[in-house]
Amino acid sequence: MKSTFYTAALAAMIASPGNAASIPQMTPRNEVFKRASDLSLPGLSTNCISIGFLPSEGETNQAPRYTMDQINSKLGARAATYGWYAQIKGSTFDGSQLLAVKDDVVKSGAVFVASVMPSVNFNQITPEVAKQVAAVMKKFTDEGVPVWLRFAHEMNWYVKDGTYHGDVAGFQTAWKNIYNANCKGNDKVKCFWSPNQGAAKDLQQWWPGKEYVDIVGIDCYPKADDDTSKISLFDKFYGDFYNTFSKANDLPFAIGETGAGTGKKDAWLKTVVSKEVKAKYPNYVSMSWFEYNKEADFRVVMTDDKTLANTKKTLLAGGNETCGKGKGSGNAMVPA
Repeated sequence: MKSTFYTAALAAMIASPGNAASIPQMTPRNEVFKRASDLSLPGLSTNCISIGFLPSEGETNQAPRYTMDQINSKLGARAATYGWYAQIKGSTFDGSQLLAVKDDVVKSGAVFVASVMPSVNFNQITPEVAKQVAAVMKKFTDEGVPVWLRFAHEMNWYVKDGTYHGDVAGFQTAWKNIYNANCKGNDKVKCFWSPNQGAAKDLQQWWPGKEYVDIVGIDCYPKADDDTSKISLFDKFYGDFYNTFSKANDLPFAIGETGAGTGKKDAWLKTVVSKEVKAKYPNYVSMSWFEYNKEADFRVVMTDDKTLANTKKTLLAGGNETCGKGKGSGNAMVPA
């Protein structure tokens, strides 16, 4: 889901709702553990899965604008990731949409998951434009904020609905320009490849290659008739992708965004942070929840008391003993 461009994508993905943890603190046994430990995710984790949010932007007739400070305060824990959107609309990129929330990001102590969406043709993401993106990311890393740069997320969907422009070859060149300017040799910024729900075989054409990617993930939201209480739904959404791009390449797997609507959200939240899922998908490091009321009411924190109570019961349950977080929730608690 996404800023002002999300409505068409969501309408196509759901009928009523939903289709984004903590890092194991252990001696790296292979490349994926090394990469995961380098991510240095802070804050809330459940069953060794770091938990974060994409706060509502407060668009017209939707949920109001939320700060992460508000979400953390109401939840009683500090989110591990902070997702936000911005568009590249021309030959220059000043990052104003991202910089507008910089103070809140810095205060939150979370990893900043910056979804930078090119509304220009892929072939206009030149090395110079990529350097302008890097200059914006540096304004966050200079404040001590780790950044996951989710460039052109859901590219396989957005080229179809007209949000993105260009072809696969153009995307590949744009991605590599972004990687070279932002992530290559830079431990402070990780390039996060995150297509929209689809079969792994169909996503292969969009795959930049292991040498150009630091984190992989895929955006999936359950439909109205999906049973969100079943791990089989997680398997359906993420299993093939995980095996093809995370497991096969020893790359951390993160959910850049997900959510579910009324009647589905409590069960889906339990599923995506369950110990059974973590055991089955050990490279799974982080989940970011779409805290919006947009097309469906995805909110699990900034919502009614009953839903909030269920959210706290699920997310503050702990289960982090095996990843060095102790018996508690593994998070820095926020004073009431």
